[in-house]
Amino acid sequence: MNVPPSGSALPYEDEVDLREILLVLWRQRWMIILITLAAVLASVLASVVLPPVYRVEALVELERVDTKAPQQNEGKAILESQALLTTALEQLAIPADPRSFKARGEVIKDTEYLRFSLEGQDPPQVAAVAGKMVALFIEQRNKVYEERRAPLEKELHKISRELEQSSTDREKINELIAGLEKAPLSQVEQKLYALQLAQLQGIQAQEKVGLTGQYLSLQDKLAAMHPAKIVDDLSEPEKVRPRLLLNAAVALVLGLMAGIFLALGRNWLAGPSQK
Repeated sequence: MNVPPSGSALPYEDEVDLREILLVLWRQRWMIILITLAAVLASVLASVVLPPVYRVEALVELERVDTKAPQQNEGKAILESQALLTTALEQLAIPADPRSFKARGEVIKDTEYLRFSLEGQDPPQVAAVAGKMVALFIEQRNKVYEERRAPLEKELHKISRELEQSSTDREKINELIAGLEKAPLSQVEQKLYALQLAQLQGIQAQEKVGLTGQYLSLQDKLAAMHPAKIVDDLSEPEKVRPRLLLNAAVALVLGLMAGIFLALGRNWLAGPSQK
């Protein structure tokens, strides 16, 4: 006959007794209720006492100055900078602490867009400051755009003039070739001049092909470029904090969990004899 070792546990001895847990919670239900109510009340009082925070948003498209992706991280850093915020406050003559605002730039992945948001406590003030910040940002980015675009337009204009001159030269060469038959020259001289003019015509044609390629390439670069602009105008100020119902719901869940854990902890510390 096999006798189980004295130290071995009986089947299901270590399993949690759900009925016992429910009894513990029922016995300490008032403590759980009080803790939950206290958490909800605290969240409601905090939501009422804390000053409201409002947010405005705008969607900005960054400038494109070449075929590469725009510098979104650079634009994000500028929008979030204290320097831009301080400049906007100074130009608007608003005597507010820059630290009372919170600017944020969000990169929209795989696009040329940045979502800008500004938070503050005064709705009209937040809207005015955000609008000024976006305007300053667009102005700053488009200075870079114009600086990069101007030399390309200058080069395109130069090539355009060279192409016009090339067309004029081609017409003159054609006139000279046509006039050889009437010129008082021998046949040998006519053939010699015709050969020289044909060679000159070939060189001129090659130059024109090269200029045309450069012209089309510059046109493509300029067509791919575009300035920074606002895609979606600033939204109306929206209250984002505190949210009374959301805070109360979160406090209800957290207070209930804290009450349950405290009830189970007290029961465990009390020992088997007092359960």
